[in-house]
Amino acid sequence: MTFTIEFQPRGLRIDRTQPINGLDAARQSGINLSAVCGGEGICGKCVIQLLSGAENFKPSEIERNYLSSEKINQGYRLACQTTFDSDVKIYIPTESIIEDQILQIEGGESSHIIHPAVHQFELELKGAHLKDLTSDFSRIKATLKNEALTTELDVLRCIPNILRENDWKVNLWIRGKEVFHASSTRNTNHIGLAVDVGSTKIACYLLDLASGKILTAKGTPNPQIAYGEDIMTRLGYAMQGSAQAETLFHLTIDAINQAAAKMCERLNLSPNEIADGCLVGNTAMHHLFLNLPAGSLAVSPFVPVTTDPIYLPAQELGITAMPGAAVYAPPVIAGFIGSDHLAFLLAARFGEDQRVRLGIDIGTNTEIALQAGGRIVSVSTASGPAFEGAHIKHGMRAAPGAIEHVQINENGNVEIQVIGSQSPIGICGSGILDAVAQMREQNILNHRGRMNKTAPGIKLSANGKPEILLSASKKPITLSQNDVDQILLAKGAIRAGIDILLDYLKVNASEIEEIVIAGAFGSYMLPQHAISIGMLPRVPLDRITTVGNAAGTGARMMLVSTLSRTRAEELADQIEYLELTVYPDFDLFYARGIQA
Repeated sequence: MTFTIEFQPRGLRIDRTQPINGLDAARQSGINLSAVCGGEGICGKCVIQLLSGAENFKPSEIERNYLSSEKINQGYRLACQTTFDSDVKIYIPTESIIEDQILQIEGGESSHIIHPAVHQFELELKGAHLKDLTSDFSRIKATLKNEALTTELDVLRCIPNILRENDWKVNLWIRGKEVFHASSTRNTNHIGLAVDVGSTKIACYLLDLASGKILTAKGTPNPQIAYGEDIMTRLGYAMQGSAQAETLFHLTIDAINQAAAKMCERLNLSPNEIADGCLVGNTAMHHLFLNLPAGSLAVSPFVPVTTDPIYLPAQELGITAMPGAAVYAPPVIAGFIGSDHLAFLLAARFGEDQRVRLGIDIGTNTEIALQAGGRIVSVSTASGPAFEGAHIKHGMRAAPGAIEHVQINENGNVEIQVIGSQSPIGICGSGILDAVAQMREQNILNHRGRMNKTAPGIKLSANGKPEILLSASKKPITLSQNDVDQILLAKGAIRAGIDILLDYLKVNASEIEEIVIAGAFGSYMLPQHAISIGMLPRVPLDRITTVGNAAGTGARMMLVSTLSRTRAEELADQIEYLELTVYPDFDLFYARGIQA
């Protein structure tokens, strides 16, 4: 018997003949429900409301732990804990869906020499005749005065007709010593695609390869999120079998192709005009978008398949581009230090001077690099997704309705700033950081991060635990002791990474000449609050620079310049990777880092 699952407010419907889990039903409909735990029932984020048929879906014990009796009576359930086998209409609350978050794609510009890997040549050859029986391709090589040129069979098959139908004129695209594409007319557009494949978002850019100018850009959520918010959950899914790994691979490539198509449409271009590409990402994303086995990244000692640069046909990856076009994937550094970190350091000019510099890219995994004494050492800290709102009761990503900034006065009164100037529905990372810093400043939190139950603005929840009310408008938004603990754990991991690097290279925090902070959260946070809660060392604020999506900047640099690619590969050889978990007294560094 066929039954229909309807998702509102989008009006999407799917028909089924077999029972299906609610989270899987949403995925099949193209809806990216928040599922931090990958559907294990331990995050409570995939909340849905059954608009009809709620009485047929009795709540599980897990759902009773995450949802109040009032919510359950209103038909709220967790998608991952619900199996549909009959007609049902579902409403998905705004805070449960991943789309529409603020996806940062902007990054600082970095001057570099434009030297693209591909070049276009218009040729007019002398035609063949009985006294000149030179082969077509030899005739091309002689005209270009380059006997080292090679090409593939697909191009050779095109050349004879082009020459003879076009009065012995041909337009060639050449990469290195290879003719990779031939056409009858010159392409007026010389475009390339740069992509930063993040675990949360994918940032795509179309560039003019001749000038290096950004023509347009687009950010899109990484659809892999539907299979787990953190990298390890996704790797676990990929390890279930080749079909699961292929799913993650195709999700990424499809998202890139869709973004590229929309960007081309804006410019009245075709994706088939994309002549070159560059993709960067953390090591797990790198393996997944290249369809490499990723199982070794999920288990100790977390070793990548390769750390070499890879330049392969776009067609082999399934990326829509000019026939013969290729995609450059820069080197990764280690299991948790990827080519996005390399691109960030390239864009921030690490390794080009002798200054003591700290580079931090804050995300689910935070990568940190310290440059000192002619060395660059990098670490990865499992800061977790708390700064993106995960594991926070009312947490969400930066999207309309998210509290992005918080001020608390000495009387415990709260002022908030909300994205989109609308009623708040949750709080994002920058707002959470503000709140914790303000609570510490007003002595609502002590140095151990414990809430003072008698402090102004603090009330006790139904279970007797202290919390602060940030907003009572439409939907009460609170910050609890558990929420604070999650933030302190995340910032403790970042601070431990910083302090271990300083210890390893024998550098005092006062010697740091510049702190460069990348990433969406890093751009929106207030550095003084990061310092006040101990996430960053105490340095003058004018030494802290935010650079937005610097990984995207580095990807663009490598797209339009083989010189930047060479520099990146040299930088990759220079970067030393330090494994934090085996560093002496790591637990002590982490414990100190957690303190507020």
